[in-house]
Amino acid sequence: MLLICSDPMKPIRLFTVVAILWITAHWLPAPIQEVPESPTPAPTVAPTAKPKSKPLPKPKAGASASATNPVREQPSSKQSRFAGTWEGMMPTFPAGNQATDLVVDSTETTMTVTWFGKTSSAKAQLTGDTLQATFPPPPFQPQRHTWSLTPQPDGRTARVRFQCFLNDFTAVFHRIASESNAAKTAR
Repeated sequence: MLLICSDPMKPIRLFTVVAILWITAHWLPAPIQEVPESPTPAPTVAPTAKPKSKPLPKPKAGASASATNPVREQPSSKQSRFAGTWEGMMPTFPAGNQATDLVVDSTETTMTVTWFGKTSSAKAQLTGDTLQATFPPPPFQPQRHTWSLTPQPDGRTARVRFQCFLNDFTAVFHRIASESNAAKTAR
């Protein structure tokens, strides 16, 4: 069956409209797939003899114990699981990769995010192994932003998930400072 057009310009117009729509379409980036890391076995270390410590000198009368004791009370070596500053590159649509800092306070109840040159804080909530905070929508955005932080066993890296309108991305962030280290350097 042969289709006869009364207007010879109709097919050209149709082709032009389709071509313009195809050329101006926004192309989505390829999905990001992270290869799961295989845990490396811990090296086996032969037990070594424990060095004997020297007896501590007895404090002089009238002097405080902390002033004469050469072994100072050390801060607890246990590092908070979430508290500290975490930095990484978060993919976003349509802006692309964005340098991002997440700061979790020492009580692990507040999360602050700095990206796109802006800083915002929100209440954080612990759910299982993940600390999550939901931030109010920025101007001209229809949806709130949700950031989730799941530290890895090494204590130096974490999986960070970013969710908002048209975005659901995950990236690996690195801890650059713990909350206790930041407080020590400020003194």
